[in-house]
Amino acid sequence: MSRISIGLLKDISINGGTSDLLDSEIMDLRHPAEIPLFFICLLTSILIYITLMTVPILYPEELGPEYILVVPASIAFLSFVSGQTYGGMMANAIRLSEKQFPELYEIIKRLSFELNLKEVPDAFLIQEGGLINAFATRLYFRRNYVVFYADVVEVAYREGDFDSLEFIVAHELAHIKAGHVTLLYNLSIFPIAFVPVLKNLLWTALSRAREYTSDSIAIRLAPSGKKGLIVLSAGEHLYKAVNYEEYLETARGPEGFWIWSTNLLSTHPALVRRVKALNESSPGRIF
Repeated sequence: MSRISIGLLKDISINGGTSDLLDSEIMDLRHPAEIPLFFICLLTSILIYITLMTVPILYPEELGPEYILVVPASIAFLSFVSGQTYGGMMANAIRLSEKQFPELYEIIKRLSFELNLKEVPDAFLIQEGGLINAFATRLYFRRNYVVFYADVVEVAYREGDFDSLEFIVAHELAHIKAGHVTLLYNLSIFPIAFVPVLKNLLWTALSRAREYTSDSIAIRLAPSGKKGLIVLSAGEHLYKAVNYEEYLETARGPEGFWIWSTNLLSTHPALVRRVKALNESSPGRIF
């Protein structure tokens, strides 16, 4: 299946969708900590890159000359990983289209148009042993794509709950719109992931801010699907039985040390914080 240009979608009637989001609106929906955290990570990464490239020159006995090539090596490594991931999807997943899970693919097309994406990303469905997840990423130098684990999609088709699925789709497409999947972005923060203290304090904090950003964009596009996050906690069979208002009251309660510490080391905000942020005007807590 060839890639679909967003330009073609302007001739498609969009029923039940919200108006398309402008770039200025996306900026307003970003978590306020995301940009500052990104620049801190960027400056730290630049310092790491410069150090790794200059130390072999100044102190050749400490580090070998191969460290001079750290930047092109990082590009090569990230490109290889992205290629392997995409290849794994092409080899083992089901590629979505107008003829393959058309209901889900139509949501992807519509939300891509509303987000003003240049093209509709490739999309895949894969079974991952009961895990409930989805992610957006990029085959560097070529294309963006989104992956949905089968159990996430099964909920929508079995329960008829396409609102929750739409929120999940919007969240993943928001990562693409916000620039979280580009090579330059990931190269800018890549070395921090290998420094334990920096990873736990900066890299994970930035990741949590990105998740809040994508949640904010998703709730703007799919406000009726905010209960979709509960699937992550209660599972695909019981999430509809959860008393959402009672859960929200719990989320608004005191957290304590252990929730704080769990959140601190996680790439995603604690679920209670995400649910609380979706239902309040203030941004979610990073730390």
